[in-house]
Amino acid sequence: MIYNIQSLRAIAAYLVVCFHCQVLLFGHLKYSMGSWGVDIFFVISGFVMAYTTDGRIAPPHHFIMKRLVRVVPLYWFMTMAVFLAALAMPFLFRNIDSGLGHLLMSLAFIPFEKSNGLIQPVLFLGWTLNYELFFYCLFFLSLYIYPEIKRYCYLSLTMIALVIFGVLVCPETVLGRFYTDTIILEFVAGIWICYLVRHVTIPPRLLPVPTIGALGLASFGCLLAAEFLWPTAPRFVGLGVPAALLVLAAVLLETRGIVSKTDFAVEQGNSSYALYLTHFLSYQLCEKIVFKVFDPQGFSLKLAAFVGAVALAGLIAWVVHRRIEIPLTQGVRDLISGFGRRSHVRP
Repeated sequence: MIYNIQSLRAIAAYLVVCFHCQVLLFGHLKYSMGSWGVDIFFVISGFVMAYTTDGRIAPPHHFIMKRLVRVVPLYWFMTMAVFLAALAMPFLFRNIDSGLGHLLMSLAFIPFEKSNGLIQPVLFLGWTLNYELFFYCLFFLSLYIYPEIKRYCYLSLTMIALVIFGVLVCPETVLGRFYTDTIILEFVAGIWICYLVRHVTIPPRLLPVPTIGALGLASFGCLLAAEFLWPTAPRFVGLGVPAALLVLAAVLLETRGIVSKTDFAVEQGNSSYALYLTHFLSYQLCEKIVFKVFDPQGFSLKLAAFVGAVALAGLIAWVVHRRIEIPLTQGVRDLISGFGRRSHVRP
């Protein structure tokens, strides 16, 4: 485990939470500051996939099974919960298309355009998982290529080619628009960060700790100000590059002995996936129930609601991680292991 990455994963999740909870402060006037937690997630995902497979020889199907078991159970659980809740209480979920076809496409990680014009599944947060599963599938295919440098080159060229195709052709289909977005290059950045750290020796005198720390702070500052510095830049340029530099700084700091290794940081990182998938519950509760009853007018009361919603999101995520995600994921693992054992003993 790289502890700084674990901490950065938690920070990225809370940034997304803060982005969505801004509705409690400013109504429906939302700013993009904080949405770039997703970009940090994507870079981290590319890094982790490369890091966990670099130098290891294992059947590629083991990789894809582990990723599916890690991602699918909780996502399916939350998607079904939201779908059923939308059927029972449509007044609380006006932006959810409750058709069976959309449910099946969501569960299959197939992007589709909703009635509001957005490319989102039933659980709207799952749009990022459509990208994740797409990347996992490409990475799975690349695992048949050796050595790693050749694998990373082929994978990178494939994803760059998709982006170039999108720029030149401007596809009109949902799949064409979705999977040629520049955001997919953030996975590529994460892969090469891993290669740099694992295979390139950087003398400490050339890149001392203060320089790495300055790089991390500058990258975070660029993310904070990206909306004002380069609002029209492609997402990979405006958000992906500084997110990649931030991840690089976090990893390099750990190689220099600067490690965020606390039980709280590790626990928050472990529950970051649950936080990402469930945090909408906290601000929905405040916006559609608490605000209807108390109708706070002062900014201080709205700020208190914002802080409370973020804290509640963390608490809900911790409970879901402990009581639902871990047992559910372990149950799926045991089920798959049971099938595997039976297939081996079958005459």
